[in-house]
Amino acid sequence: MGFGKVGTEVARRAKGLGMHVIAHDPYAPADRARAIGVELVTFDEAIATADFISLHMPLTPTTSKMLNDETFGKMKKGVRIVNVARGGVIDEEALVRALDSGIVAQAALDVFRKEPPSPESKLVQHENVIVTPHLGASTVEAQVCFTNHHNSKLFIVSCSFLHLIPIFG
Repeated sequence: MGFGKVGTEVARRAKGLGMHVIAHDPYAPADRARAIGVELVTFDEAIATADFISLHMPLTPTTSKMLNDETFGKMKKGVRIVNVARGGVIDEEALVRALDSGIVAQAALDVFRKEPPSPESKLVQHENVIVTPHLGASTVEAQVCFTNHHNSKLFIVSCSFLHLIPIFG
């Protein structure tokens, strides 16, 4: 769900693992999807047929709680959910019910509606949920960019650097 920059890269990697990949994104150009062998489908078709649902979209009034009791009820039993988008796109209480009923076999969550989530949260405690501490964007490139930006500001103020990042060529 979501076929922008991140969703497209996830699709490429899934294709590399031999997966049949479908995507739903009302704004994605069909030619970009075709170029990497991805079929664009409707939202209802995506949730009804997917074995894995990976979320990659902003939180908007349209996407808020887009995965809820009604949509979980339309999914294949045993679906797996990955959310690295925004916590609010999933109704968390509905996800717990879907996990408990077996509709959702497993969920991997990097984001929550309220962050950090309570350690007592039913999702955090659920045996079929993997939780990461909102680190989806913490790539080597992001860390280098952050450090370079921080060093630039520090140099302007104090003419010194905190951490130097070697450039590998």
